[in-house]
This record gives sequence, structure tokens and C-alpha cells, in this order.
Amino acid sequence: MNRARSRVCSVVAIALLAGCGGPGENGDGDGEVELTAPGEDFLATLCFPTGLGLLRCEERPIPSEGSAEETAAVIIEALIAGPDRAETPAPVSGEPDDEDGDPTEPIDQVFPALPAGVRLLALEVLDGVAYVDLTMTAVSDGTGDRAGAGRSALVLERPAMGLTEELLAVYSVVNSLTANSLGIDRVVLMWNGEQRPTFAGHVDTTRPLMADLERNTEPPGGV
Repeated sequence: MNRARSRVCSVVAIALLAGCGGPGENGDGDGEVELTAPGEDFLATLCFPTGLGLLRCEERPIPSEGSAEETAAVIIEALIAGPDRAETPAPVSGEPDDEDGDPTEPIDQVFPALPAGVRLLALEVLDGVAYVDLTMTAVSDGTGDRAGAGRSALVLERPAMGLTEELLAVYSVVNSLTANSLGIDRVVLMWNGEQRPTFAGHVDTTRPLMADLERNTEPPGGV
């Protein structure tokens, strides 16, 4: 968290600028920035991928950093950390699929938004657009085992992801950032300081992305 915060630019002026547009100027958002006082919790909406191929959104109190930009960085880090297991409903198992009556693997599981090793490098909000700079690191000794102390981390290009996994990762970030009252209506996704043609080989990231609410699903019983 400290490293991500150190890369974030001065935020007060940018947060105000992000909220200046009128309704509909940068998407469906109203441009308002609603934050709690520093030190108090901010009730954030976080959307996580599920085994059903959709996003499940949950509300979770996170520390408010007193600005839209820093609070958005906390949201990204919460998405990376994964869903609140204590609040996540138990997975729904399938019908028995063998002679012993053992159930099939649960498909209604909820997962972290991004693959292991991905972390936030920097985040900036400008004119309603959140620029999210990600990086991926892995520590390896060359044999597939995690390196011990003294071995340096390898900076990888991007994670290997299938189309569905990539779509869920992208819109987990986009739908979460735009769902909160942070003055964010579009998101630019970057890797290691560069905006790439695709996120991980499939999803076009050459332009700012808007929320796709059709990818969200309500949890059993509602939020």
C-alpha cells in the first residue's frame, strides 16, 4: 500500500477536477465526489469474478484516504486481495456426478479480480478518467520454486489469461471504480507505465473503458 501511495500524484486538485463535469459529459456518472473524512470507513462496492462467468458485487468498508484518487487505489488493492470470505455465500455444488455420489466441483465461487503476482503500481484520476497502472512480479529460482531470500523478483510482462478470465478481470476493475462516488466514469488500464493494445492478449485497452453492468450478477438474496 505504501509503495502504491508513493506513486500517486498530488490528489486534492485532481479529485476536484475529476468532479467538475456535468451529468453525462463523461459517461453515465454525475461527476460528484462523495468521500468520508480521513480515518473513517468508506463503504465501497467491489465486484469480483465468479465461476459462473459474471461479477458478484459486494459492499465492504475500506479506509477512506480523503481523496478520490487514493481511495480508488485502496479499492484496487482490495480487488487484488480478493472477496471477503466471511461475507461470501457458500458455493452452490452441482449434482452428484459419479457412482459414489460425490458432488461436482462448485462453480459459484468468487475469486480475486487479478491473478496472483499482479499489484498496483500507480493510480491517477484526471477529468473523470482513472489511469490504473499495474505490474506483475514473481519470484523464481529458475526451477519453478519460489526464490529464497536474496534472490531478486522477476518483472513479468503480463499474466497469461483466457478470454473469459481477462474480461472478468478488466470489468472487475472498471465496474468497481465507476460504481463508487469517486467522479470516475472511465478507466484506462496500463502495464508498467504503458497503455497496451490489449490487457492480456484479448480485451482492447487502447481507449478508456466504461462500465459494463450486464456483467454484474446479484448474489443470492440480494446485496
